Amino acid sequence: MPKVYIKTFGCQMNDRDSEALAGIFLEKGWSLTAELEDADVILVNTCSVREHAENRAISFLGSLKRLGVRGKRLVQKNSENSLNANRYTLTAKPVIGLIGCMARNRGKELFKKMNHIDLVCGPSSFDKVFEYVDKIKKEKVRVIDLEDRVRNEEFYHASFRVDAHHAQVVISTGCSNYCSYCVVPFVRGNLRPRHPDDIIREIERNLSLGIKRITLLGQNVNDYNYAGTNFVKLLEKITKIEELKEIDFVTSHPKNTSKELFYLMASSPKIRKHLHLPFQSGSNRILALMNRGYTREFYLNLVKDYKKIVKGSLSTDIIVGFPYEDEEDFNFTKQVLEEV
Repeated sequence: MPKVYIKTFGCQMNDRDSEALAGIFLEKGWSLTAELEDADVILVNTCSVREHAENRAISFLGSLKRLGVRGKRLVQKNSENSLNANRYTLTAKPVIGLIGCMARNRGKELFKKMNHIDLVCGPSSFDKVFEYVDKIKKEKVRVIDLEDRVRNEEFYHASFRVDAHHAQVVISTGCSNYCSYCVVPFVRGNLRPRHPDDIIREIERNLSLGIKRITLLGQNVNDYNYAGTNFVKLLEKITKIEELKEIDFVTSHPKNTSKELFYLMASSPKIRKHLHLPFQSGSNRILALMNRGYTREFYLNLVKDYKKIVKGSLSTDIIVGFPYEDEEDFNFTKQVLEEV
């Protein structure tokens, strides 16, 4: 039975993508392995949001060169004979794939520099990864696919879940906000909402597996809108699924967050009373440079409404040291933290 090793860097979206890929390979008769040396295929699912994540992924990809380049690899085998303890066996080089956001961001460069990489595939083409692996193994070719397209819905159909009690459900991919510091729209494309019926079907599939807690995923869940069904309407539909016990969601953008969402959160016992609401900076000047689309005052009023209506917990993201930030800008950020 062939084996696949999947290494994941980055966010919850990447975790779900890797889980879906693992499910596809399992349904095709493969098995998962935690040992690099046992793998017939090694997939490295990467992140480009932070430089540190890219550096870690590049370092890991570089370490895989020891497994061979376009030929054979030597794998050490233990021997019972202590006089000859280091025996090696010649075996086929694994297919090595660089996939995910860094593939879109730096894939062409790394495909040229690292000739032990056989596959480079952006997140929009994850539904084609197994097909490409099969092609590489049969035809001994290298494949690069950095197209920006809508995934085939079948990508999400596999039943494999890492957690037997909790599942992550992607409701949209990409983002259309184009914050000045963020690479997401360039590596995952503009926001693409999934059809509400497809989302409901995936939730029902999780319920059939005994999973009753879900997290809805999107780079900006509040910007979800499919043919008039916005995020609040989608969430309302999901709360009506009888067997479902708990619903969480990430990540929210302040400019797309509404009182309607807060009222639904407050009224439904199924929705977790927690909101991740990044404010990034307390300085209106820096927020404008970031292209965030709101002001400090808007954010503070939103938080007041949330506390009054939902009375839940709150978490956030903050960027300090942003280009052109001075001490006054930094102090504005401190003031927002203190006031919230």
